[in-house]
Amino acid sequence: MRSMTRNLKNNHGFTIAEVLVYIGMSALLTAGVMKIYVTNTQISASQKNIAQMYQEIRAAMNMMTTELRRAGCDPLGTNKGRTLSSEDYLGFLDNDDDDHLNTDENSIHFTHDTTEPSDGWPYSINENVAYYCKGATSTGGQNLYRWCEASEQEYLLARNIKSLDFEYYDSEGEPFTISVDSDRAKIRVVKITLTAETAKKDHLSGEKKEQTLTAYVRIRNLNL
Repeated sequence: MRSMTRNLKNNHGFTIAEVLVYIGMSALLTAGVMKIYVTNTQISASQKNIAQMYQEIRAAMNMMTTELRRAGCDPLGTNKGRTLSSEDYLGFLDNDDDDHLNTDENSIHFTHDTTEPSDGWPYSINENVAYYCKGATSTGGQNLYRWCEASEQEYLLARNIKSLDFEYYDSEGEPFTISVDSDRAKIRVVKITLTAETAKKDHLSGEKKEQTLTAYVRIRNLNL
């Protein structure tokens, strides 16, 4: 009996202070792991938003520049007998009834005859197109659209567009503003500036991320 009592008194255990220290260290370690996990999750979500934004505007810019190079293409030379205000004109157009279908600082409208076999008219699919934005700029809700005359429909290309700007240059490389119909015939280079922002605010900075793409397109067909 004495031996058992002696053994019980000699058994080593944890004191209350040691247990509290252990619990505190475990809590700190768990909090650190959770903080790292949450931060990595936020970084991943932010990168995903940025990647999605960039992919959309890059694809949209590629489509605009590719099609814009065709503006004014006239294999049969039928454009010489047409006026700049004619709907059949192969080049840059204006539409007094719809501002989105104008050629100005925030939209562009052009035609070409590139469908084989050439017929001298911009009536085939994808030969009369326009690019413009619609939506509320104050809320970042603008979307970039492509309009096609043959189908009379607009197609959504990119969301959350902050701005779309077009600048025009003449054959001397001088920038100019289009104010009359004859100015559209002077266009030799178009500068496109497209700025987009992420759909959601960044978790780390609390602000939306922006991306701007710029491209210069030489309009070779109007110089023939």
